[in-house]
Amino acid sequence: MVESTAPGLRGAIVWALVGFVPEAPFLLWHGDRHPHSSLPDAQTFAHQARHRGLDAQQTFLVDGKLRPILLLQDRPRNVLREIVGLRMVRLETLSATEQTTIREQREPSLFHLAVRESKYGLSKEMAVDLNALVRVHASAVLPRAVGHLDDNEMRVIGQRLVEHLDVDLEPLLARLVEERLDQLTAPEGS
Repeated sequence: MVESTAPGLRGAIVWALVGFVPEAPFLLWHGDRHPHSSLPDAQTFAHQARHRGLDAQQTFLVDGKLRPILLLQDRPRNVLREIVGLRMVRLETLSATEQTTIREQREPSLFHLAVRESKYGLSKEMAVDLNALVRVHASAVLPRAVGHLDDNEMRVIGQRLVEHLDVDLEPLLARLVEERLDQLTAPEGS
């Protein structure tokens, strides 16, 4: 478990237990004394929940893996024990062409991390996958970060995420600009 969620988790590379996303057919666990069941698709699940008394909250049997993730946020108030991160991809699993594209930072959805154990804490060449947002509970994160991205690297990842996820920042930016203009043009002493 992460012992402290004080500032400093943003940009940390940690090892965490990350569950895979459930996919059809859905395996449901009903306890040690009952066999698990399978539902072929989400429509069948919804139908059984609406019309046949299946509780909408179920325990799914999914694979999980201990893997490195990049944490995207600090949790300074400790209100939620879940942290948002991005999964990573080992470059060795990709084709030579894909590896070159990633190393040259020409693939906007993958941020290259060279083998720099003293900085990133990883023994293999990796890429942060902007397509792979994950939420992990603090109890699923090993206690110490193995590496850390610097502010500039996190800024680039943040900009790529905004573009990649098509986040509309225009209203926020317009409000901030208006507030700043009001500050700059306000009479002195007000």
